[in-house]
Amino acid sequence: MNWLRRHLLLATAVATACAALCLYWPILHLPLSFDDLLHIRLVKGLNYVTVWLPSPDFAYFRPILFLPVLLTRSLFGQYPAPFLYGLNWLLHAANAALLAALAWRLWRRWPRALAAGLLLACYPFSFQAVAVFGNNIYLILLALVLLALHTYLWALEKGGWWWVVTAVLFLIGLLSLELMVLFGVYAALTQWAYTGHVEISAWRWRRPRSFLRSPYLFFLMAGATYTVFYQFLPLAPPPQPTDSSLPGPPLLYFGQALIYPLAWLGAQLVRDNAPMVVGLGLLVAIVWTGLAARQPENRLALLLGWGWWGVTAVLVIITLSADYILHGPRLHYLGSAGVCLLWAVLLDSLFVWRRVGRVAWAAVLGVMLLVGVFFVRGRVAALADLGTTVAVVRAEMRARPLAEGVLLVNLPAWSAPARNTFPVGVEHVALMGEHIFAEELIWENLNQVRPVRAVAVPELGQAVSYPHGLHVQSPDLGNPAEWSPAGASVFINRFTEMGLTAEWSGRFSPPEGTAVSPLATWGEMALLAGTAVACDGRVVVELTWQPPPHSAATTSVFVQVLAEDGRLIGQADGPPLHLRPDWLTLPPGWLVTEYRQIALDGTAVPTSLPLGLYDYTTGERAAGVDSAQNPLPDNALRLIIHPCPTDTPPP
Repeated sequence: MNWLRRHLLLATAVATACAALCLYWPILHLPLSFDDLLHIRLVKGLNYVTVWLPSPDFAYFRPILFLPVLLTRSLFGQYPAPFLYGLNWLLHAANAALLAALAWRLWRRWPRALAAGLLLACYPFSFQAVAVFGNNIYLILLALVLLALHTYLWALEKGGWWWVVTAVLFLIGLLSLELMVLFGVYAALTQWAYTGHVEISAWRWRRPRSFLRSPYLFFLMAGATYTVFYQFLPLAPPPQPTDSSLPGPPLLYFGQALIYPLAWLGAQLVRDNAPMVVGLGLLVAIVWTGLAARQPENRLALLLGWGWWGVTAVLVIITLSADYILHGPRLHYLGSAGVCLLWAVLLDSLFVWRRVGRVAWAAVLGVMLLVGVFFVRGRVAALADLGTTVAVVRAEMRARPLAEGVLLVNLPAWSAPARNTFPVGVEHVALMGEHIFAEELIWENLNQVRPVRAVAVPELGQAVSYPHGLHVQSPDLGNPAEWSPAGASVFINRFTEMGLTAEWSGRFSPPEGTAVSPLATWGEMALLAGTAVACDGRVVVELTWQPPPHSAATTSVFVQVLAEDGRLIGQADGPPLHLRPDWLTLPPGWLVTEYRQIALDGTAVPTSLPLGLYDYTTGERAAGVDSAQNPLPDNALRLIIHPCPTDTPPP
């Protein structure tokens, strides 16, 4: 390799890595969620010795999976999300560069190398592996496979210790993910593409003291032996394969993953006919392969792509249930390397058109990359949207006492805010799962252990155009004095057409110190304190209530903002904490402190804030009295709205 080629390879690898980094940098701001929390839970019972032992608490034997989490705990004493997601971010970029380098070594054609690396960087079904730290095992496995293939090719050329390095990488891969048993197949396909001929003669020596002509057979037998040994490990039952003898949906799903640009185009043209879209797409890919195979130098290259994808798809399909596959695009990550190599060769065949070949290559590659970029960015944005809850809780609870709990109302579990881009599969993103607890979501993201409860309040929901699910961990509020004796802050989540919104609506707490005379009373409902401050075009209202043990379900609070001339310029009605009074049943004497933000209408200066209780079904106001037991005018207590305080300069 001369100076120019050496630096061209470096530029290609750097370009593909940078593409991966630019595409996925938003994941550095995601919270820990889903399987991240499961792995942290499991690691808390492990150390650097026991991590190497199989556990009946986990369905797989993957010690390498837990090592990054153990190392993170050793370094930081906690599990910072940016660091863990940064590992995924860098690993994906490294895999794109390694695949580009492998394509370069096999064919010495920079268009193929660049296309393979860029396609892997932007491969749409990789998002779940990269954007969820708990799926990092797929990134680790592909990195080990690609590194081992590089050392395998060096071993074919130089022998010696390169075989030892390859064997060590193979062993580490087996301890990472069971799919490493396929390495022998990948090695065979890569060797054939590298040497330009198929060599399957086994146990024949080229010359005395030389390696076998077919060294990949050693890895095939080692993988088969490990598969048998694996069956006897004391592990929890894994997901079971489908009972159907014809796993149609998984086959369609993996077929779609192979011809994804054609599947994307077909989904725009034909609705609700996935078999036809995928079938026609596969037919086009097969015909295109046949045309490219007319050049003999392309045949083993095409076999590498088809074979890599095919053997991976078959093993996944026969070992996992259809539902698990259709919800797990991360399962495509290992096979995606073969898909990207295949498309790199197919695209390269466009250069036979001398005048328009370069334009056609760039145009088709550009479309494929754009399909991946828009799909991935959309999924990552949806994950960030679900993470809004964690960000709001973190901002409010950072300085709150650890004894104070967190009440999560309508905590999102998953969301699919856009229509399906592809005809097969489930394109939702998940924050929680049935195997994850709300406590873990808060504890690990805030690095705080405090009482947590997640409940559902259906009436706070609204109909939206996209499906979503709630994480319901508790059937109701329960007795706060039992699960959070020091009180709790309330965080309410709502799904809107613009996405998820999360708000801190206030807190409920036990009484503190001596009794306080109420500012006003409406029946048994007493207002103990109230302030209103106008800042930045809105009025922030803080109200402290002492509710009765039982309130009518239709009881609500009206809060109005009036200008100096008496005009209504803002209003925020609703029950305290935005929770129905008969649902929010608190122990006697407990207090509710709520916050309301009222956007101002126009430029009028707010001066007063009338508030009181009313029945929202009839509009009738409840009779109210002030602290001296005098009737309130219009049954409303008026608070003075203060201007926004300004910072005073230091003396």
